[in-house]
Amino acid sequence: MKSLIPIFAILVLASCTGQKKLMNKWIGSSKENLILDWGMPSKTVEVEPGGEILFFAKEVKFRHASANVGPASGGYIGETITNNEEYKKWQYTIFLVDPEGTIYHLTQQFYSISPEKINFQLSQKSEEGN
Repeated sequence: MKSLIPIFAILVLASCTGQKKLMNKWIGSSKENLILDWGMPSKTVEVEPGGEILFFAKEVKFRHASANVGPASGGYIGETITNNEEYKKWQYTIFLVDPEGTIYHLTQQFYSISPEKINFQLSQKSEEGN
């Protein structure tokens, strides 16, 4: 059994590396090619001077299992109560696009807020003396 742990770790790392390579192929690609492949973004935010941030959101469901044992959990001694809760998160893939329509950065984040409810606000650092 212990010999399976390194193999599992290698598979997980290879999967993450493969996903990163797949996502990084978009760096230098055009916004139009991205939209042809992914469809229209969930949200678009214009950034001065002429750039954009494209937000693609996908709902992901997670299961959280927890176990409580004994009288502290309201059960009898030796009894196990298992809670198996499902909850939703949103996986956001965020692309930064320059004024020429070329993707120059991307990231993925999980949020518990749906795209309809999330409010994206951008702030710029003000220069001293202005």
